[in-house]
This record gives sequence, C-alpha cells and structure tokens, in this order.
Amino acid sequence: IRRKAIKEGLNLKPFESIYLKKGAFSICDPDNHKISFGIPLKRKLCKDSLYAPLQHLTMQSLDVNKFIEFYQNKLGFAVSDRVINSDGVVTTCFMRSNNEHHTLACFKSDKIGVDHHSYEVGDWNLIRDWCDHFSKLGIKLFWGPGRHGPGNNLFVFIEDFDGNKVELSAELEMMMGRKVIDWPHEPRTLNLWGEAIMRS
Repeated sequence: IRRKAIKEGLNLKPFESIYLKKGAFSICDPDNHKISFGIPLKRKLCKDSLYAPLQHLTMQSLDVNKFIEFYQNKLGFAVSDRVINSDGVVTTCFMRSNNEHHTLACFKSDKIGVDHHSYEVGDWNLIRDWCDHFSKLGIKLFWGPGRHGPGNNLFVFIEDFDGNKVELSAELEMMMGRKVIDWPHEPRTLNLWGEAIMRS
C-alpha cells in the first residue's frame, strides 16, 4: 500500500500507535478523512472472553464515485459489489483489501463522515453470545439480527453513548474470484430478512 501510495503521488505522513509496529503511515482521502495503515502488534488473547477484531469501516460521502476512484486507483482496493439506484447512480460501494468481501464501504449521503464500524465475531452462535452480553449490560439492539445481501453476512447493530453505530458481523463472504455484483437500491439489499436503514 505504501509503494502504491507513493507511486500515485499521495502525501504520506508518519503515524504512531501503541497498537501498530513502527513504519505505519497516514494519508487524507478526498473527504479529508485521515486514514492510517500499519501492521498490528501481536497481543495475547483472553480465551474465556468475547473477542471481535475490527472487520470493516463504512463511510458516508457526497460522492461515492470519487471515493471509489481514490481507494481503487490510488490505493489498490478492489470493488466487490455496488448498489445502484433507478437513475443509475451508485449509492453504495463495498471494497476489499484482502479476500474478505469488504474492509471498506461507502454510502451516498447528504453528509460526510463515519457511518459505522464493524467487528467480526466469527459465527452465528457468537452473535447470540454477544447479544446476551449486551442484554446483561442493558444495551438494546439498534438494528438486527439480519443478513446483508452484499457480503451475505449476519449482523446486529448497537449505538454507543455518543450515538455512533457499531456493527457485529459474522460469516462474511470470502471472495474467490467472482465478478462484481450490482444490487438494486432497495431495503432487501441491505437486509434480506426484514427492515433496512436506507441512507439515501
């Protein structure tokens, strides 16, 4: 990613974190989000506790095509799926940096910012365990359980105390050479099982 960013003439800045090895860097995307890249430090896992590493980040943008052009052409992300409305406008794009269906996504919106961040729990039974954990803490689900069309993953959402949306995801599709799918902009695309939160 560093080599690709330098080749494309992007302005790289050093980035330090207690969670990343030395050599991490950051750039700014077209919406002026500071995006950082690095290699995580190894950490000891407590096997008797719930574990859910960061899986993907979803943004909101006024211009999804500009988002795609930057992350695909400047940084080398691959488009997995798109959502397109009846006017032919791309309203959502799912992009990957590995074999997982998406590590980054973007919704067309009337504002710029983070839509939600998502954590991979593993499988359906662990979504149940997380929901039981939330229940014990008095935290209500914001959305779900459900299943997304793009990525085919199971999900639940909660909101934190600041109103940020947090997704727990399981069984995300692994991309094995299939072509990009264009999905219709409709509620069933975002939730094959029921209600959907439409951003635009």
